[in-house]
Amino acid sequence: MTKMKKTNLILGFILITFGCTDTKQAKPVLDEAVKSTDMAAGYESSFVYNETEAIWGFITDTATGNEELTQLKPVEKDVLTGELMEEIINKTWPRVQIKYLKTSNDTAFISITDSEILTQQMGSAGAESFMVSTVYSFTELKGIKYVSFDFEFGDHASPGVYNRNSWESN
Repeated sequence: MTKMKKTNLILGFILITFGCTDTKQAKPVLDEAVKSTDMAAGYESSFVYNETEAIWGFITDTATGNEELTQLKPVEKDVLTGELMEEIINKTWPRVQIKYLKTSNDTAFISITDSEILTQQMGSAGAESFMVSTVYSFTELKGIKYVSFDFEFGDHASPGVYNRNSWESN
């Protein structure tokens, strides 16, 4: 074989090998893997809780293994407002956004326009953690004893008026 024939044969082999490989087929699989990862991250983050922003939260007692509601940081009641509390709650629970509406007498009124994550995706424990920590946080406001939640009823949470005693067993 002449040198020219060997070169052409090698080039032909390289062209056939790389030319017949369809990289487009691999891309959808990669795209699906990315989509799948994004979806999984979305489901995992439905119970996203940012403890660094929280005023109240649940801490696991290492001796008993039970979760206990604990005040995570002190607050200055004189400077705390409903609007500031809304901001704190929304940073603490970024997937469940509340809107502080008003205060009337001893009740803070809030609404949750998009409540599907709270009522359908966080599970009962996640929804209860949100409700309890939100009530405890809002009742840190001067003169507030009750929190009125307005949102669409769901499997894991119900709208209504709550206070710090709402979760005590009888």
